[in-house]
This record gives sequence, structure tokens and C-alpha cells, in this order.
Amino acid sequence: MKKRLYLGILLIAALSVFLVNPLFANELSHLLDGKVFVGNNGEKGGALDPDEHEEIIFQNGRFKSVSCDPYNFDSSEYTATRVGNAIHFNAVTESPSHGKIAWQGVVEGNLADVTFVWTKERWYWDIRREYWFQGKLKK
Repeated sequence: MKKRLYLGILLIAALSVFLVNPLFANELSHLLDGKVFVGNNGEKGGALDPDEHEEIIFQNGRFKSVSCDPYNFDSSEYTATRVGNAIHFNAVTESPSHGKIAWQGVVEGNLADVTFVWTKERWYWDIRREYWFQGKLKK
């Protein structure tokens, strides 16, 4: 019983250092900085659309979708964690007039597989569309 309690306290202390330490948290949020991926996207359940060119940018702890610029979606902070050889990331971009896009993806080597959900709430109906993106590291 004492051993289990001691291990629990040790685990809580270790997690506290991990979650509270700003240097470590900052390091996690910048794992993809400097990387740009280019490719195509399409609606979930369908093929990638050759006319839907996408470029996603990770810079200074922020995520940006170039194809969303015409709709006034701002860049946003992203979070990233390393899982084995892959880096998993999440971001939410917002537009004052076009709603939100929740992004989640996996970067492994020079490839990015990303899904994103665009939502826009209106008083008469809501929009919710799911998309996917596959891209390669831009050289």
C-alpha cells in the first residue's frame, strides 16, 4: 500500500514538472517549426482534389493554412507531441466571418496526413464539413 502511494505521488510530481515547466511546454509547441507541407485536400470520404492545392506552415509555434487566407482564417498556436517516429499536432484556426477549422495531423518523415473539420454556426443552420490533406515537406 505504501509503495503504491509513493509511486502515485512520484507520478503526480513528474507530471507536474512536465505540465508546468514553460521551457518543456514551449519545446512541445515548436516541434514542427520551420516546416512547410504542400499537397492537395479533399472532402472526407472522397479523393484528394487536384484543384484544391494546400500549403500548411509551422512557424514560431503557430500553424497556418495558406488556402484559408482568402477567408480570413488567422494562424493559431499549435500543440505537438512526439509518438515514436511521428509527431502528432492539433490546431484551431478561426475566421471572423467563416467559423472555425479544427486541425489534427500526423507528420512522419517528410509526409503529413491531416484531417480538418470546418464548422460555422448560424441561427438558421450550422455547417460542419470534414476534409483531409496529404502533403510532402516543401524543399
